[in-house]
Amino acid sequence: MRSLVPLDSRDLATRACPWCGRTPQGATFGLKAVRDGQVVGLLAAAAASELGGFYPNGSVVITQLWVRREDLGELIGTQLVQRLAARAVARKVRSVVAHGTRGVPDCRHLPADWLEGRGFVECVTGTQWRLDLRRTIRVPEAVRGMVDAAVRAVRPERPAPAGRAVRPR
Repeated sequence: MRSLVPLDSRDLATRACPWCGRTPQGATFGLKAVRDGQVVGLLAAAAASELGGFYPNGSVVITQLWVRREDLGELIGTQLVQRLAARAVARKVRSVVAHGTRGVPDCRHLPADWLEGRGFVECVTGTQWRLDLRRTIRVPEAVRGMVDAAVRAVRPERPAPAGRAVRPR
């Protein structure tokens, strides 16, 4: 079983990508996926205001994201992004930004198709994708409303038969 654990400052400085050997640069917080005491995935991030550069106001930037080769396909990266988004919403962050590419991806430039599959939209052609948390958060409410409507359609409330009202004693 794996768990998602917030990263502390020691982990940020010491966790290198197993694919390229880079450590997160400029990251101030993040998450790691741990299974049997081993880190199987990592997401490092920072507030856009701490990084400088051209990012939307009130956003969080993913600076590095990787999953070990032998653990690919287990949705670890997706779960890391979901947990980051949940924490960002709680802190009233507007969006999550990630650098992406349609070419050869690495831990700092994620695959464009993968980002789009998680709800990110290309906002700077070919380099930057954004997940708008103000729009994304509305989806569960809409889904909940549809489920409630479906349940009501299947099990409509039936009125009590006439003349059989409950009388107090």
